[in-house]
Amino acid sequence: MSQFTHSIKVPTQYKATAKILKAAIEKQKSIKSLIFEEKHARVRSLQAVLKHYSDNRGAIDNAIEETGLLKENPNLDSALAKVLVTELIFGRGQLNGESKPVRTVRSYKEKLQQAISGSEQQKKEPNPRYVRINTNLLSVADALDYLYGEEWRRKQLDPDGTYADFLAAIRELEEDEFLMDMHVEGVLIFHHKWSHYWASHEFVHAKKFILQNKATCLAAELLAPPVGSTVLDLCAAPGMKTLHICNVMHNKGRIYAVEQSKERYKALCDITNEAGCQIVTPILGDALTMDATKCPDVEYILVDPSCSGNGMQSRISVCDEQKDDKRLYKLAGLQIKILSHAMSAFPNVKRILYCTCSLWKEENEQVVQRCLQLNPSFKLLSCKKALRNKWQNVGDKEYVQIGKNCLYCLPDYDLTDGIFLAMFEKRPDADNE
Repeated sequence: MSQFTHSIKVPTQYKATAKILKAAIEKQKSIKSLIFEEKHARVRSLQAVLKHYSDNRGAIDNAIEETGLLKENPNLDSALAKVLVTELIFGRGQLNGESKPVRTVRSYKEKLQQAISGSEQQKKEPNPRYVRINTNLLSVADALDYLYGEEWRRKQLDPDGTYADFLAAIRELEEDEFLMDMHVEGVLIFHHKWSHYWASHEFVHAKKFILQNKATCLAAELLAPPVGSTVLDLCAAPGMKTLHICNVMHNKGRIYAVEQSKERYKALCDITNEAGCQIVTPILGDALTMDATKCPDVEYILVDPSCSGNGMQSRISVCDEQKDDKRLYKLAGLQIKILSHAMSAFPNVKRILYCTCSLWKEENEQVVQRCLQLNPSFKLLSCKKALRNKWQNVGDKEYVQIGKNCLYCLPDYDLTDGIFLAMFEKRPDADNE
């Protein structure tokens, strides 16, 4: 008879989470789809525990090994042990119930904490919470007045300070302080402890504040369409970048926002309506069928196509990320088609911003290189110069004249999601070539 056959049952939440973790590890299945399929459990708490495990997998696995938890208790299910240790050390700090597995893991708490504190893979500090002010509905001045009224303290930066000084200021943020971003107007930076607070805040529900990672805000910042211009967002849903472009343009001009998926198109319509975007025209359709007859007078284009997404910090991964060359080849093929289409189908275009949430060269520098070969009427602009040289990470220098002009946001260095950006400008003599 199993050592863990007993009358007190393991709480359903722990069992459901362990079941998902086990399937994800053994079958290499997507955690998001597994959570979606789990009908009886509270999804939010499942995600929270699995995210904690994903972020601290090395430290947790090492601690289980070092303390002998599974060796000394061979009938304790491995996936359940990982879930219980995660909740005990990195989650709520306590475990529910008196089932045998719970009591066993609880009895190892001190040893587990010692193993983790002595490990080189200690708990990774999450990146800060970024909150962007939606200036369609709330001015920056009114947003600051609100924060001061709630007793938040603004941490001031030296206007002549370096980017390194800025990153140090983020790392040293006190819990009651906030910073204004040095690159993107209207982006507020808070201590990571307040992530859940802002996620449920009334200003976020009212779309006065938008939860948008700073890295993705750089797309509208670099595209920089003037007030009154005509913009095309070719792969627009869920609409965060569309909304930011609208803010940059002071809600004056026109934005065509294209989305192929019906569900994502609805989400795009909802957010632009709720966020007070009066200049957005949502279009349900394929980016590759758009042209100057459907979207006339386009001057600025954002191309943010489907990608591998390996730069997103919100992703939950319980296995080492394996590079899938076949998938990257297919994605890059589509990315080249869409970006090249943007370059050729809109005669009035002046600037195109290409971005991915990928850190793979196949989706980034190689796509840029191929599209410049196919469209010699375009040249790259320096993203770093556009940010007043207050940036560090650029593309791969092996891609001559390309890498140095592109920009990377790197999670551990820039304290953001992992994003790639490239900025194209039509050559002034292009029409005469």
